[in-house]
This record gives sequence, C-alpha cells and structure tokens, in this order.
Amino acid sequence: MNAPSLAICASNLDGSVPFAVALRLADGRILGQHSTVTARQELPAMIASLCAAAGLAAADLRELRIDLGPGSYTGLRVAVTFVRFLQHFGALPVLAVDSLALLSARARGHRRVVPLLDARRERFHVAAYATDSGARLHELEPAAAVPWPDVLARIGAGDVVVLSPALASLRGAELTGHGATVTTAAVLLAEELFAADLPFVAAPSEALEPRYLMGSYAE
Repeated sequence: MNAPSLAICASNLDGSVPFAVALRLADGRILGQHSTVTARQELPAMIASLCAAAGLAAADLRELRIDLGPGSYTGLRVAVTFVRFLQHFGALPVLAVDSLALLSARARGHRRVVPLLDARRERFHVAAYATDSGARLHELEPAAAVPWPDVLARIGAGDVVVLSPALASLRGAELTGHGATVTTAAVLLAEELFAADLPFVAAPSEALEPRYLMGSYAE
C-alpha cells in the first residue's frame, strides 16, 4: 500500500499548462488534473478539487513531490510558495526533482541522455543523465546554463537529446550532425513525478528554491 501523495508540476515549459497536479492514492491509483491557458485555475483550488474527488482531506497526505524547474517564473514561484506554506503548518515530507531530470525520463534506459531547455539570452540549460544498474536515473553531468557552442561540445555520438519541439526545429539538425538522436517533449505533467526512477532529494523549506528559465545562473 502507498501513503497518499500529492505531486505538483509548474514548470510550464511550452506555455500551455500553467499548473499540473496529481494524487497517488493508497491503492496505487493516480489521479491527475492540469490547467490550460484558456481555462486557468488557481493551484490551491485545483488541489482541493482533486482531493475532494479522491475523498481525501489535506491532512491525509503523507508526502508531496514537486518539480523545481528550470521553468516558468510565475508558475514555479506560486507552487514553491504554496509548498512552503504547507511545510510551515505541518511536517509534510517534500521530495524535489528538476525538470531536466523529468525530460531525461522520457528517454530512460539509454546510455546517456542530454535534456536541453532554452534559457533565453543565448544560453541553454543542459545536463546529462543515465540509468544506473539499479534502474534509476542518475546525473552524469550537473545542470548548467551555457552558450550554444558549449552545448555542442557536450554532445557525443549516441547521445539522446530531449528538448521541446520548438527548440528541435531550430537546433535539431546541428544536434543530429553531432551524432545525437533527437526526441521531443513539450509538456510535463504531475503524474510523471510518481516514477520510481527519478533522482528525488528531500527538500526542507529552506532548501526549496525554484530554478527559473532566465534566472541569474543563466548569465
């Protein structure tokens, strides 16, 4: 049996899904919900609605999982503030992972997966992951925001690069020219946060820091 768990994803990589939430119930079922640009919903209201549909109260939750970006400034700020509020009033364990790891999970099982996001201002968020002997994703190279030539310097033959359709249309040919395989992922949903192989870290309130697409580390 699983303890009831809530997942929140607010990176909103392509601008179409401001917030996504999901519940994993004690019997293992996962219920998900997400807002859209045309039908915006407040994050607390979405969570309350999902809990009500599952017959749960907030006090029934035993774990919270969150994607910390890189991603939308507004979405991540709202989500992290909401989680910090919950942490202030209760001892709810929080597990955090970044959107680069979630992107890498789309190509899990390959020797080397390189997630790629546009950080704007001529910078690109890039990291490298692989699946270890325990069938878990682990980080091969830490995330950094670097100029495009540095991205290409990190790409080798046989790498699988996961990026948005828009970025693939602009840069995909250069990546395949370096021997990489390109795969696209536009939307991240909260249900993906319940994958068993993600490299989560415990995140107390003081360590819960969002990573914005155009944050200062991207300079």
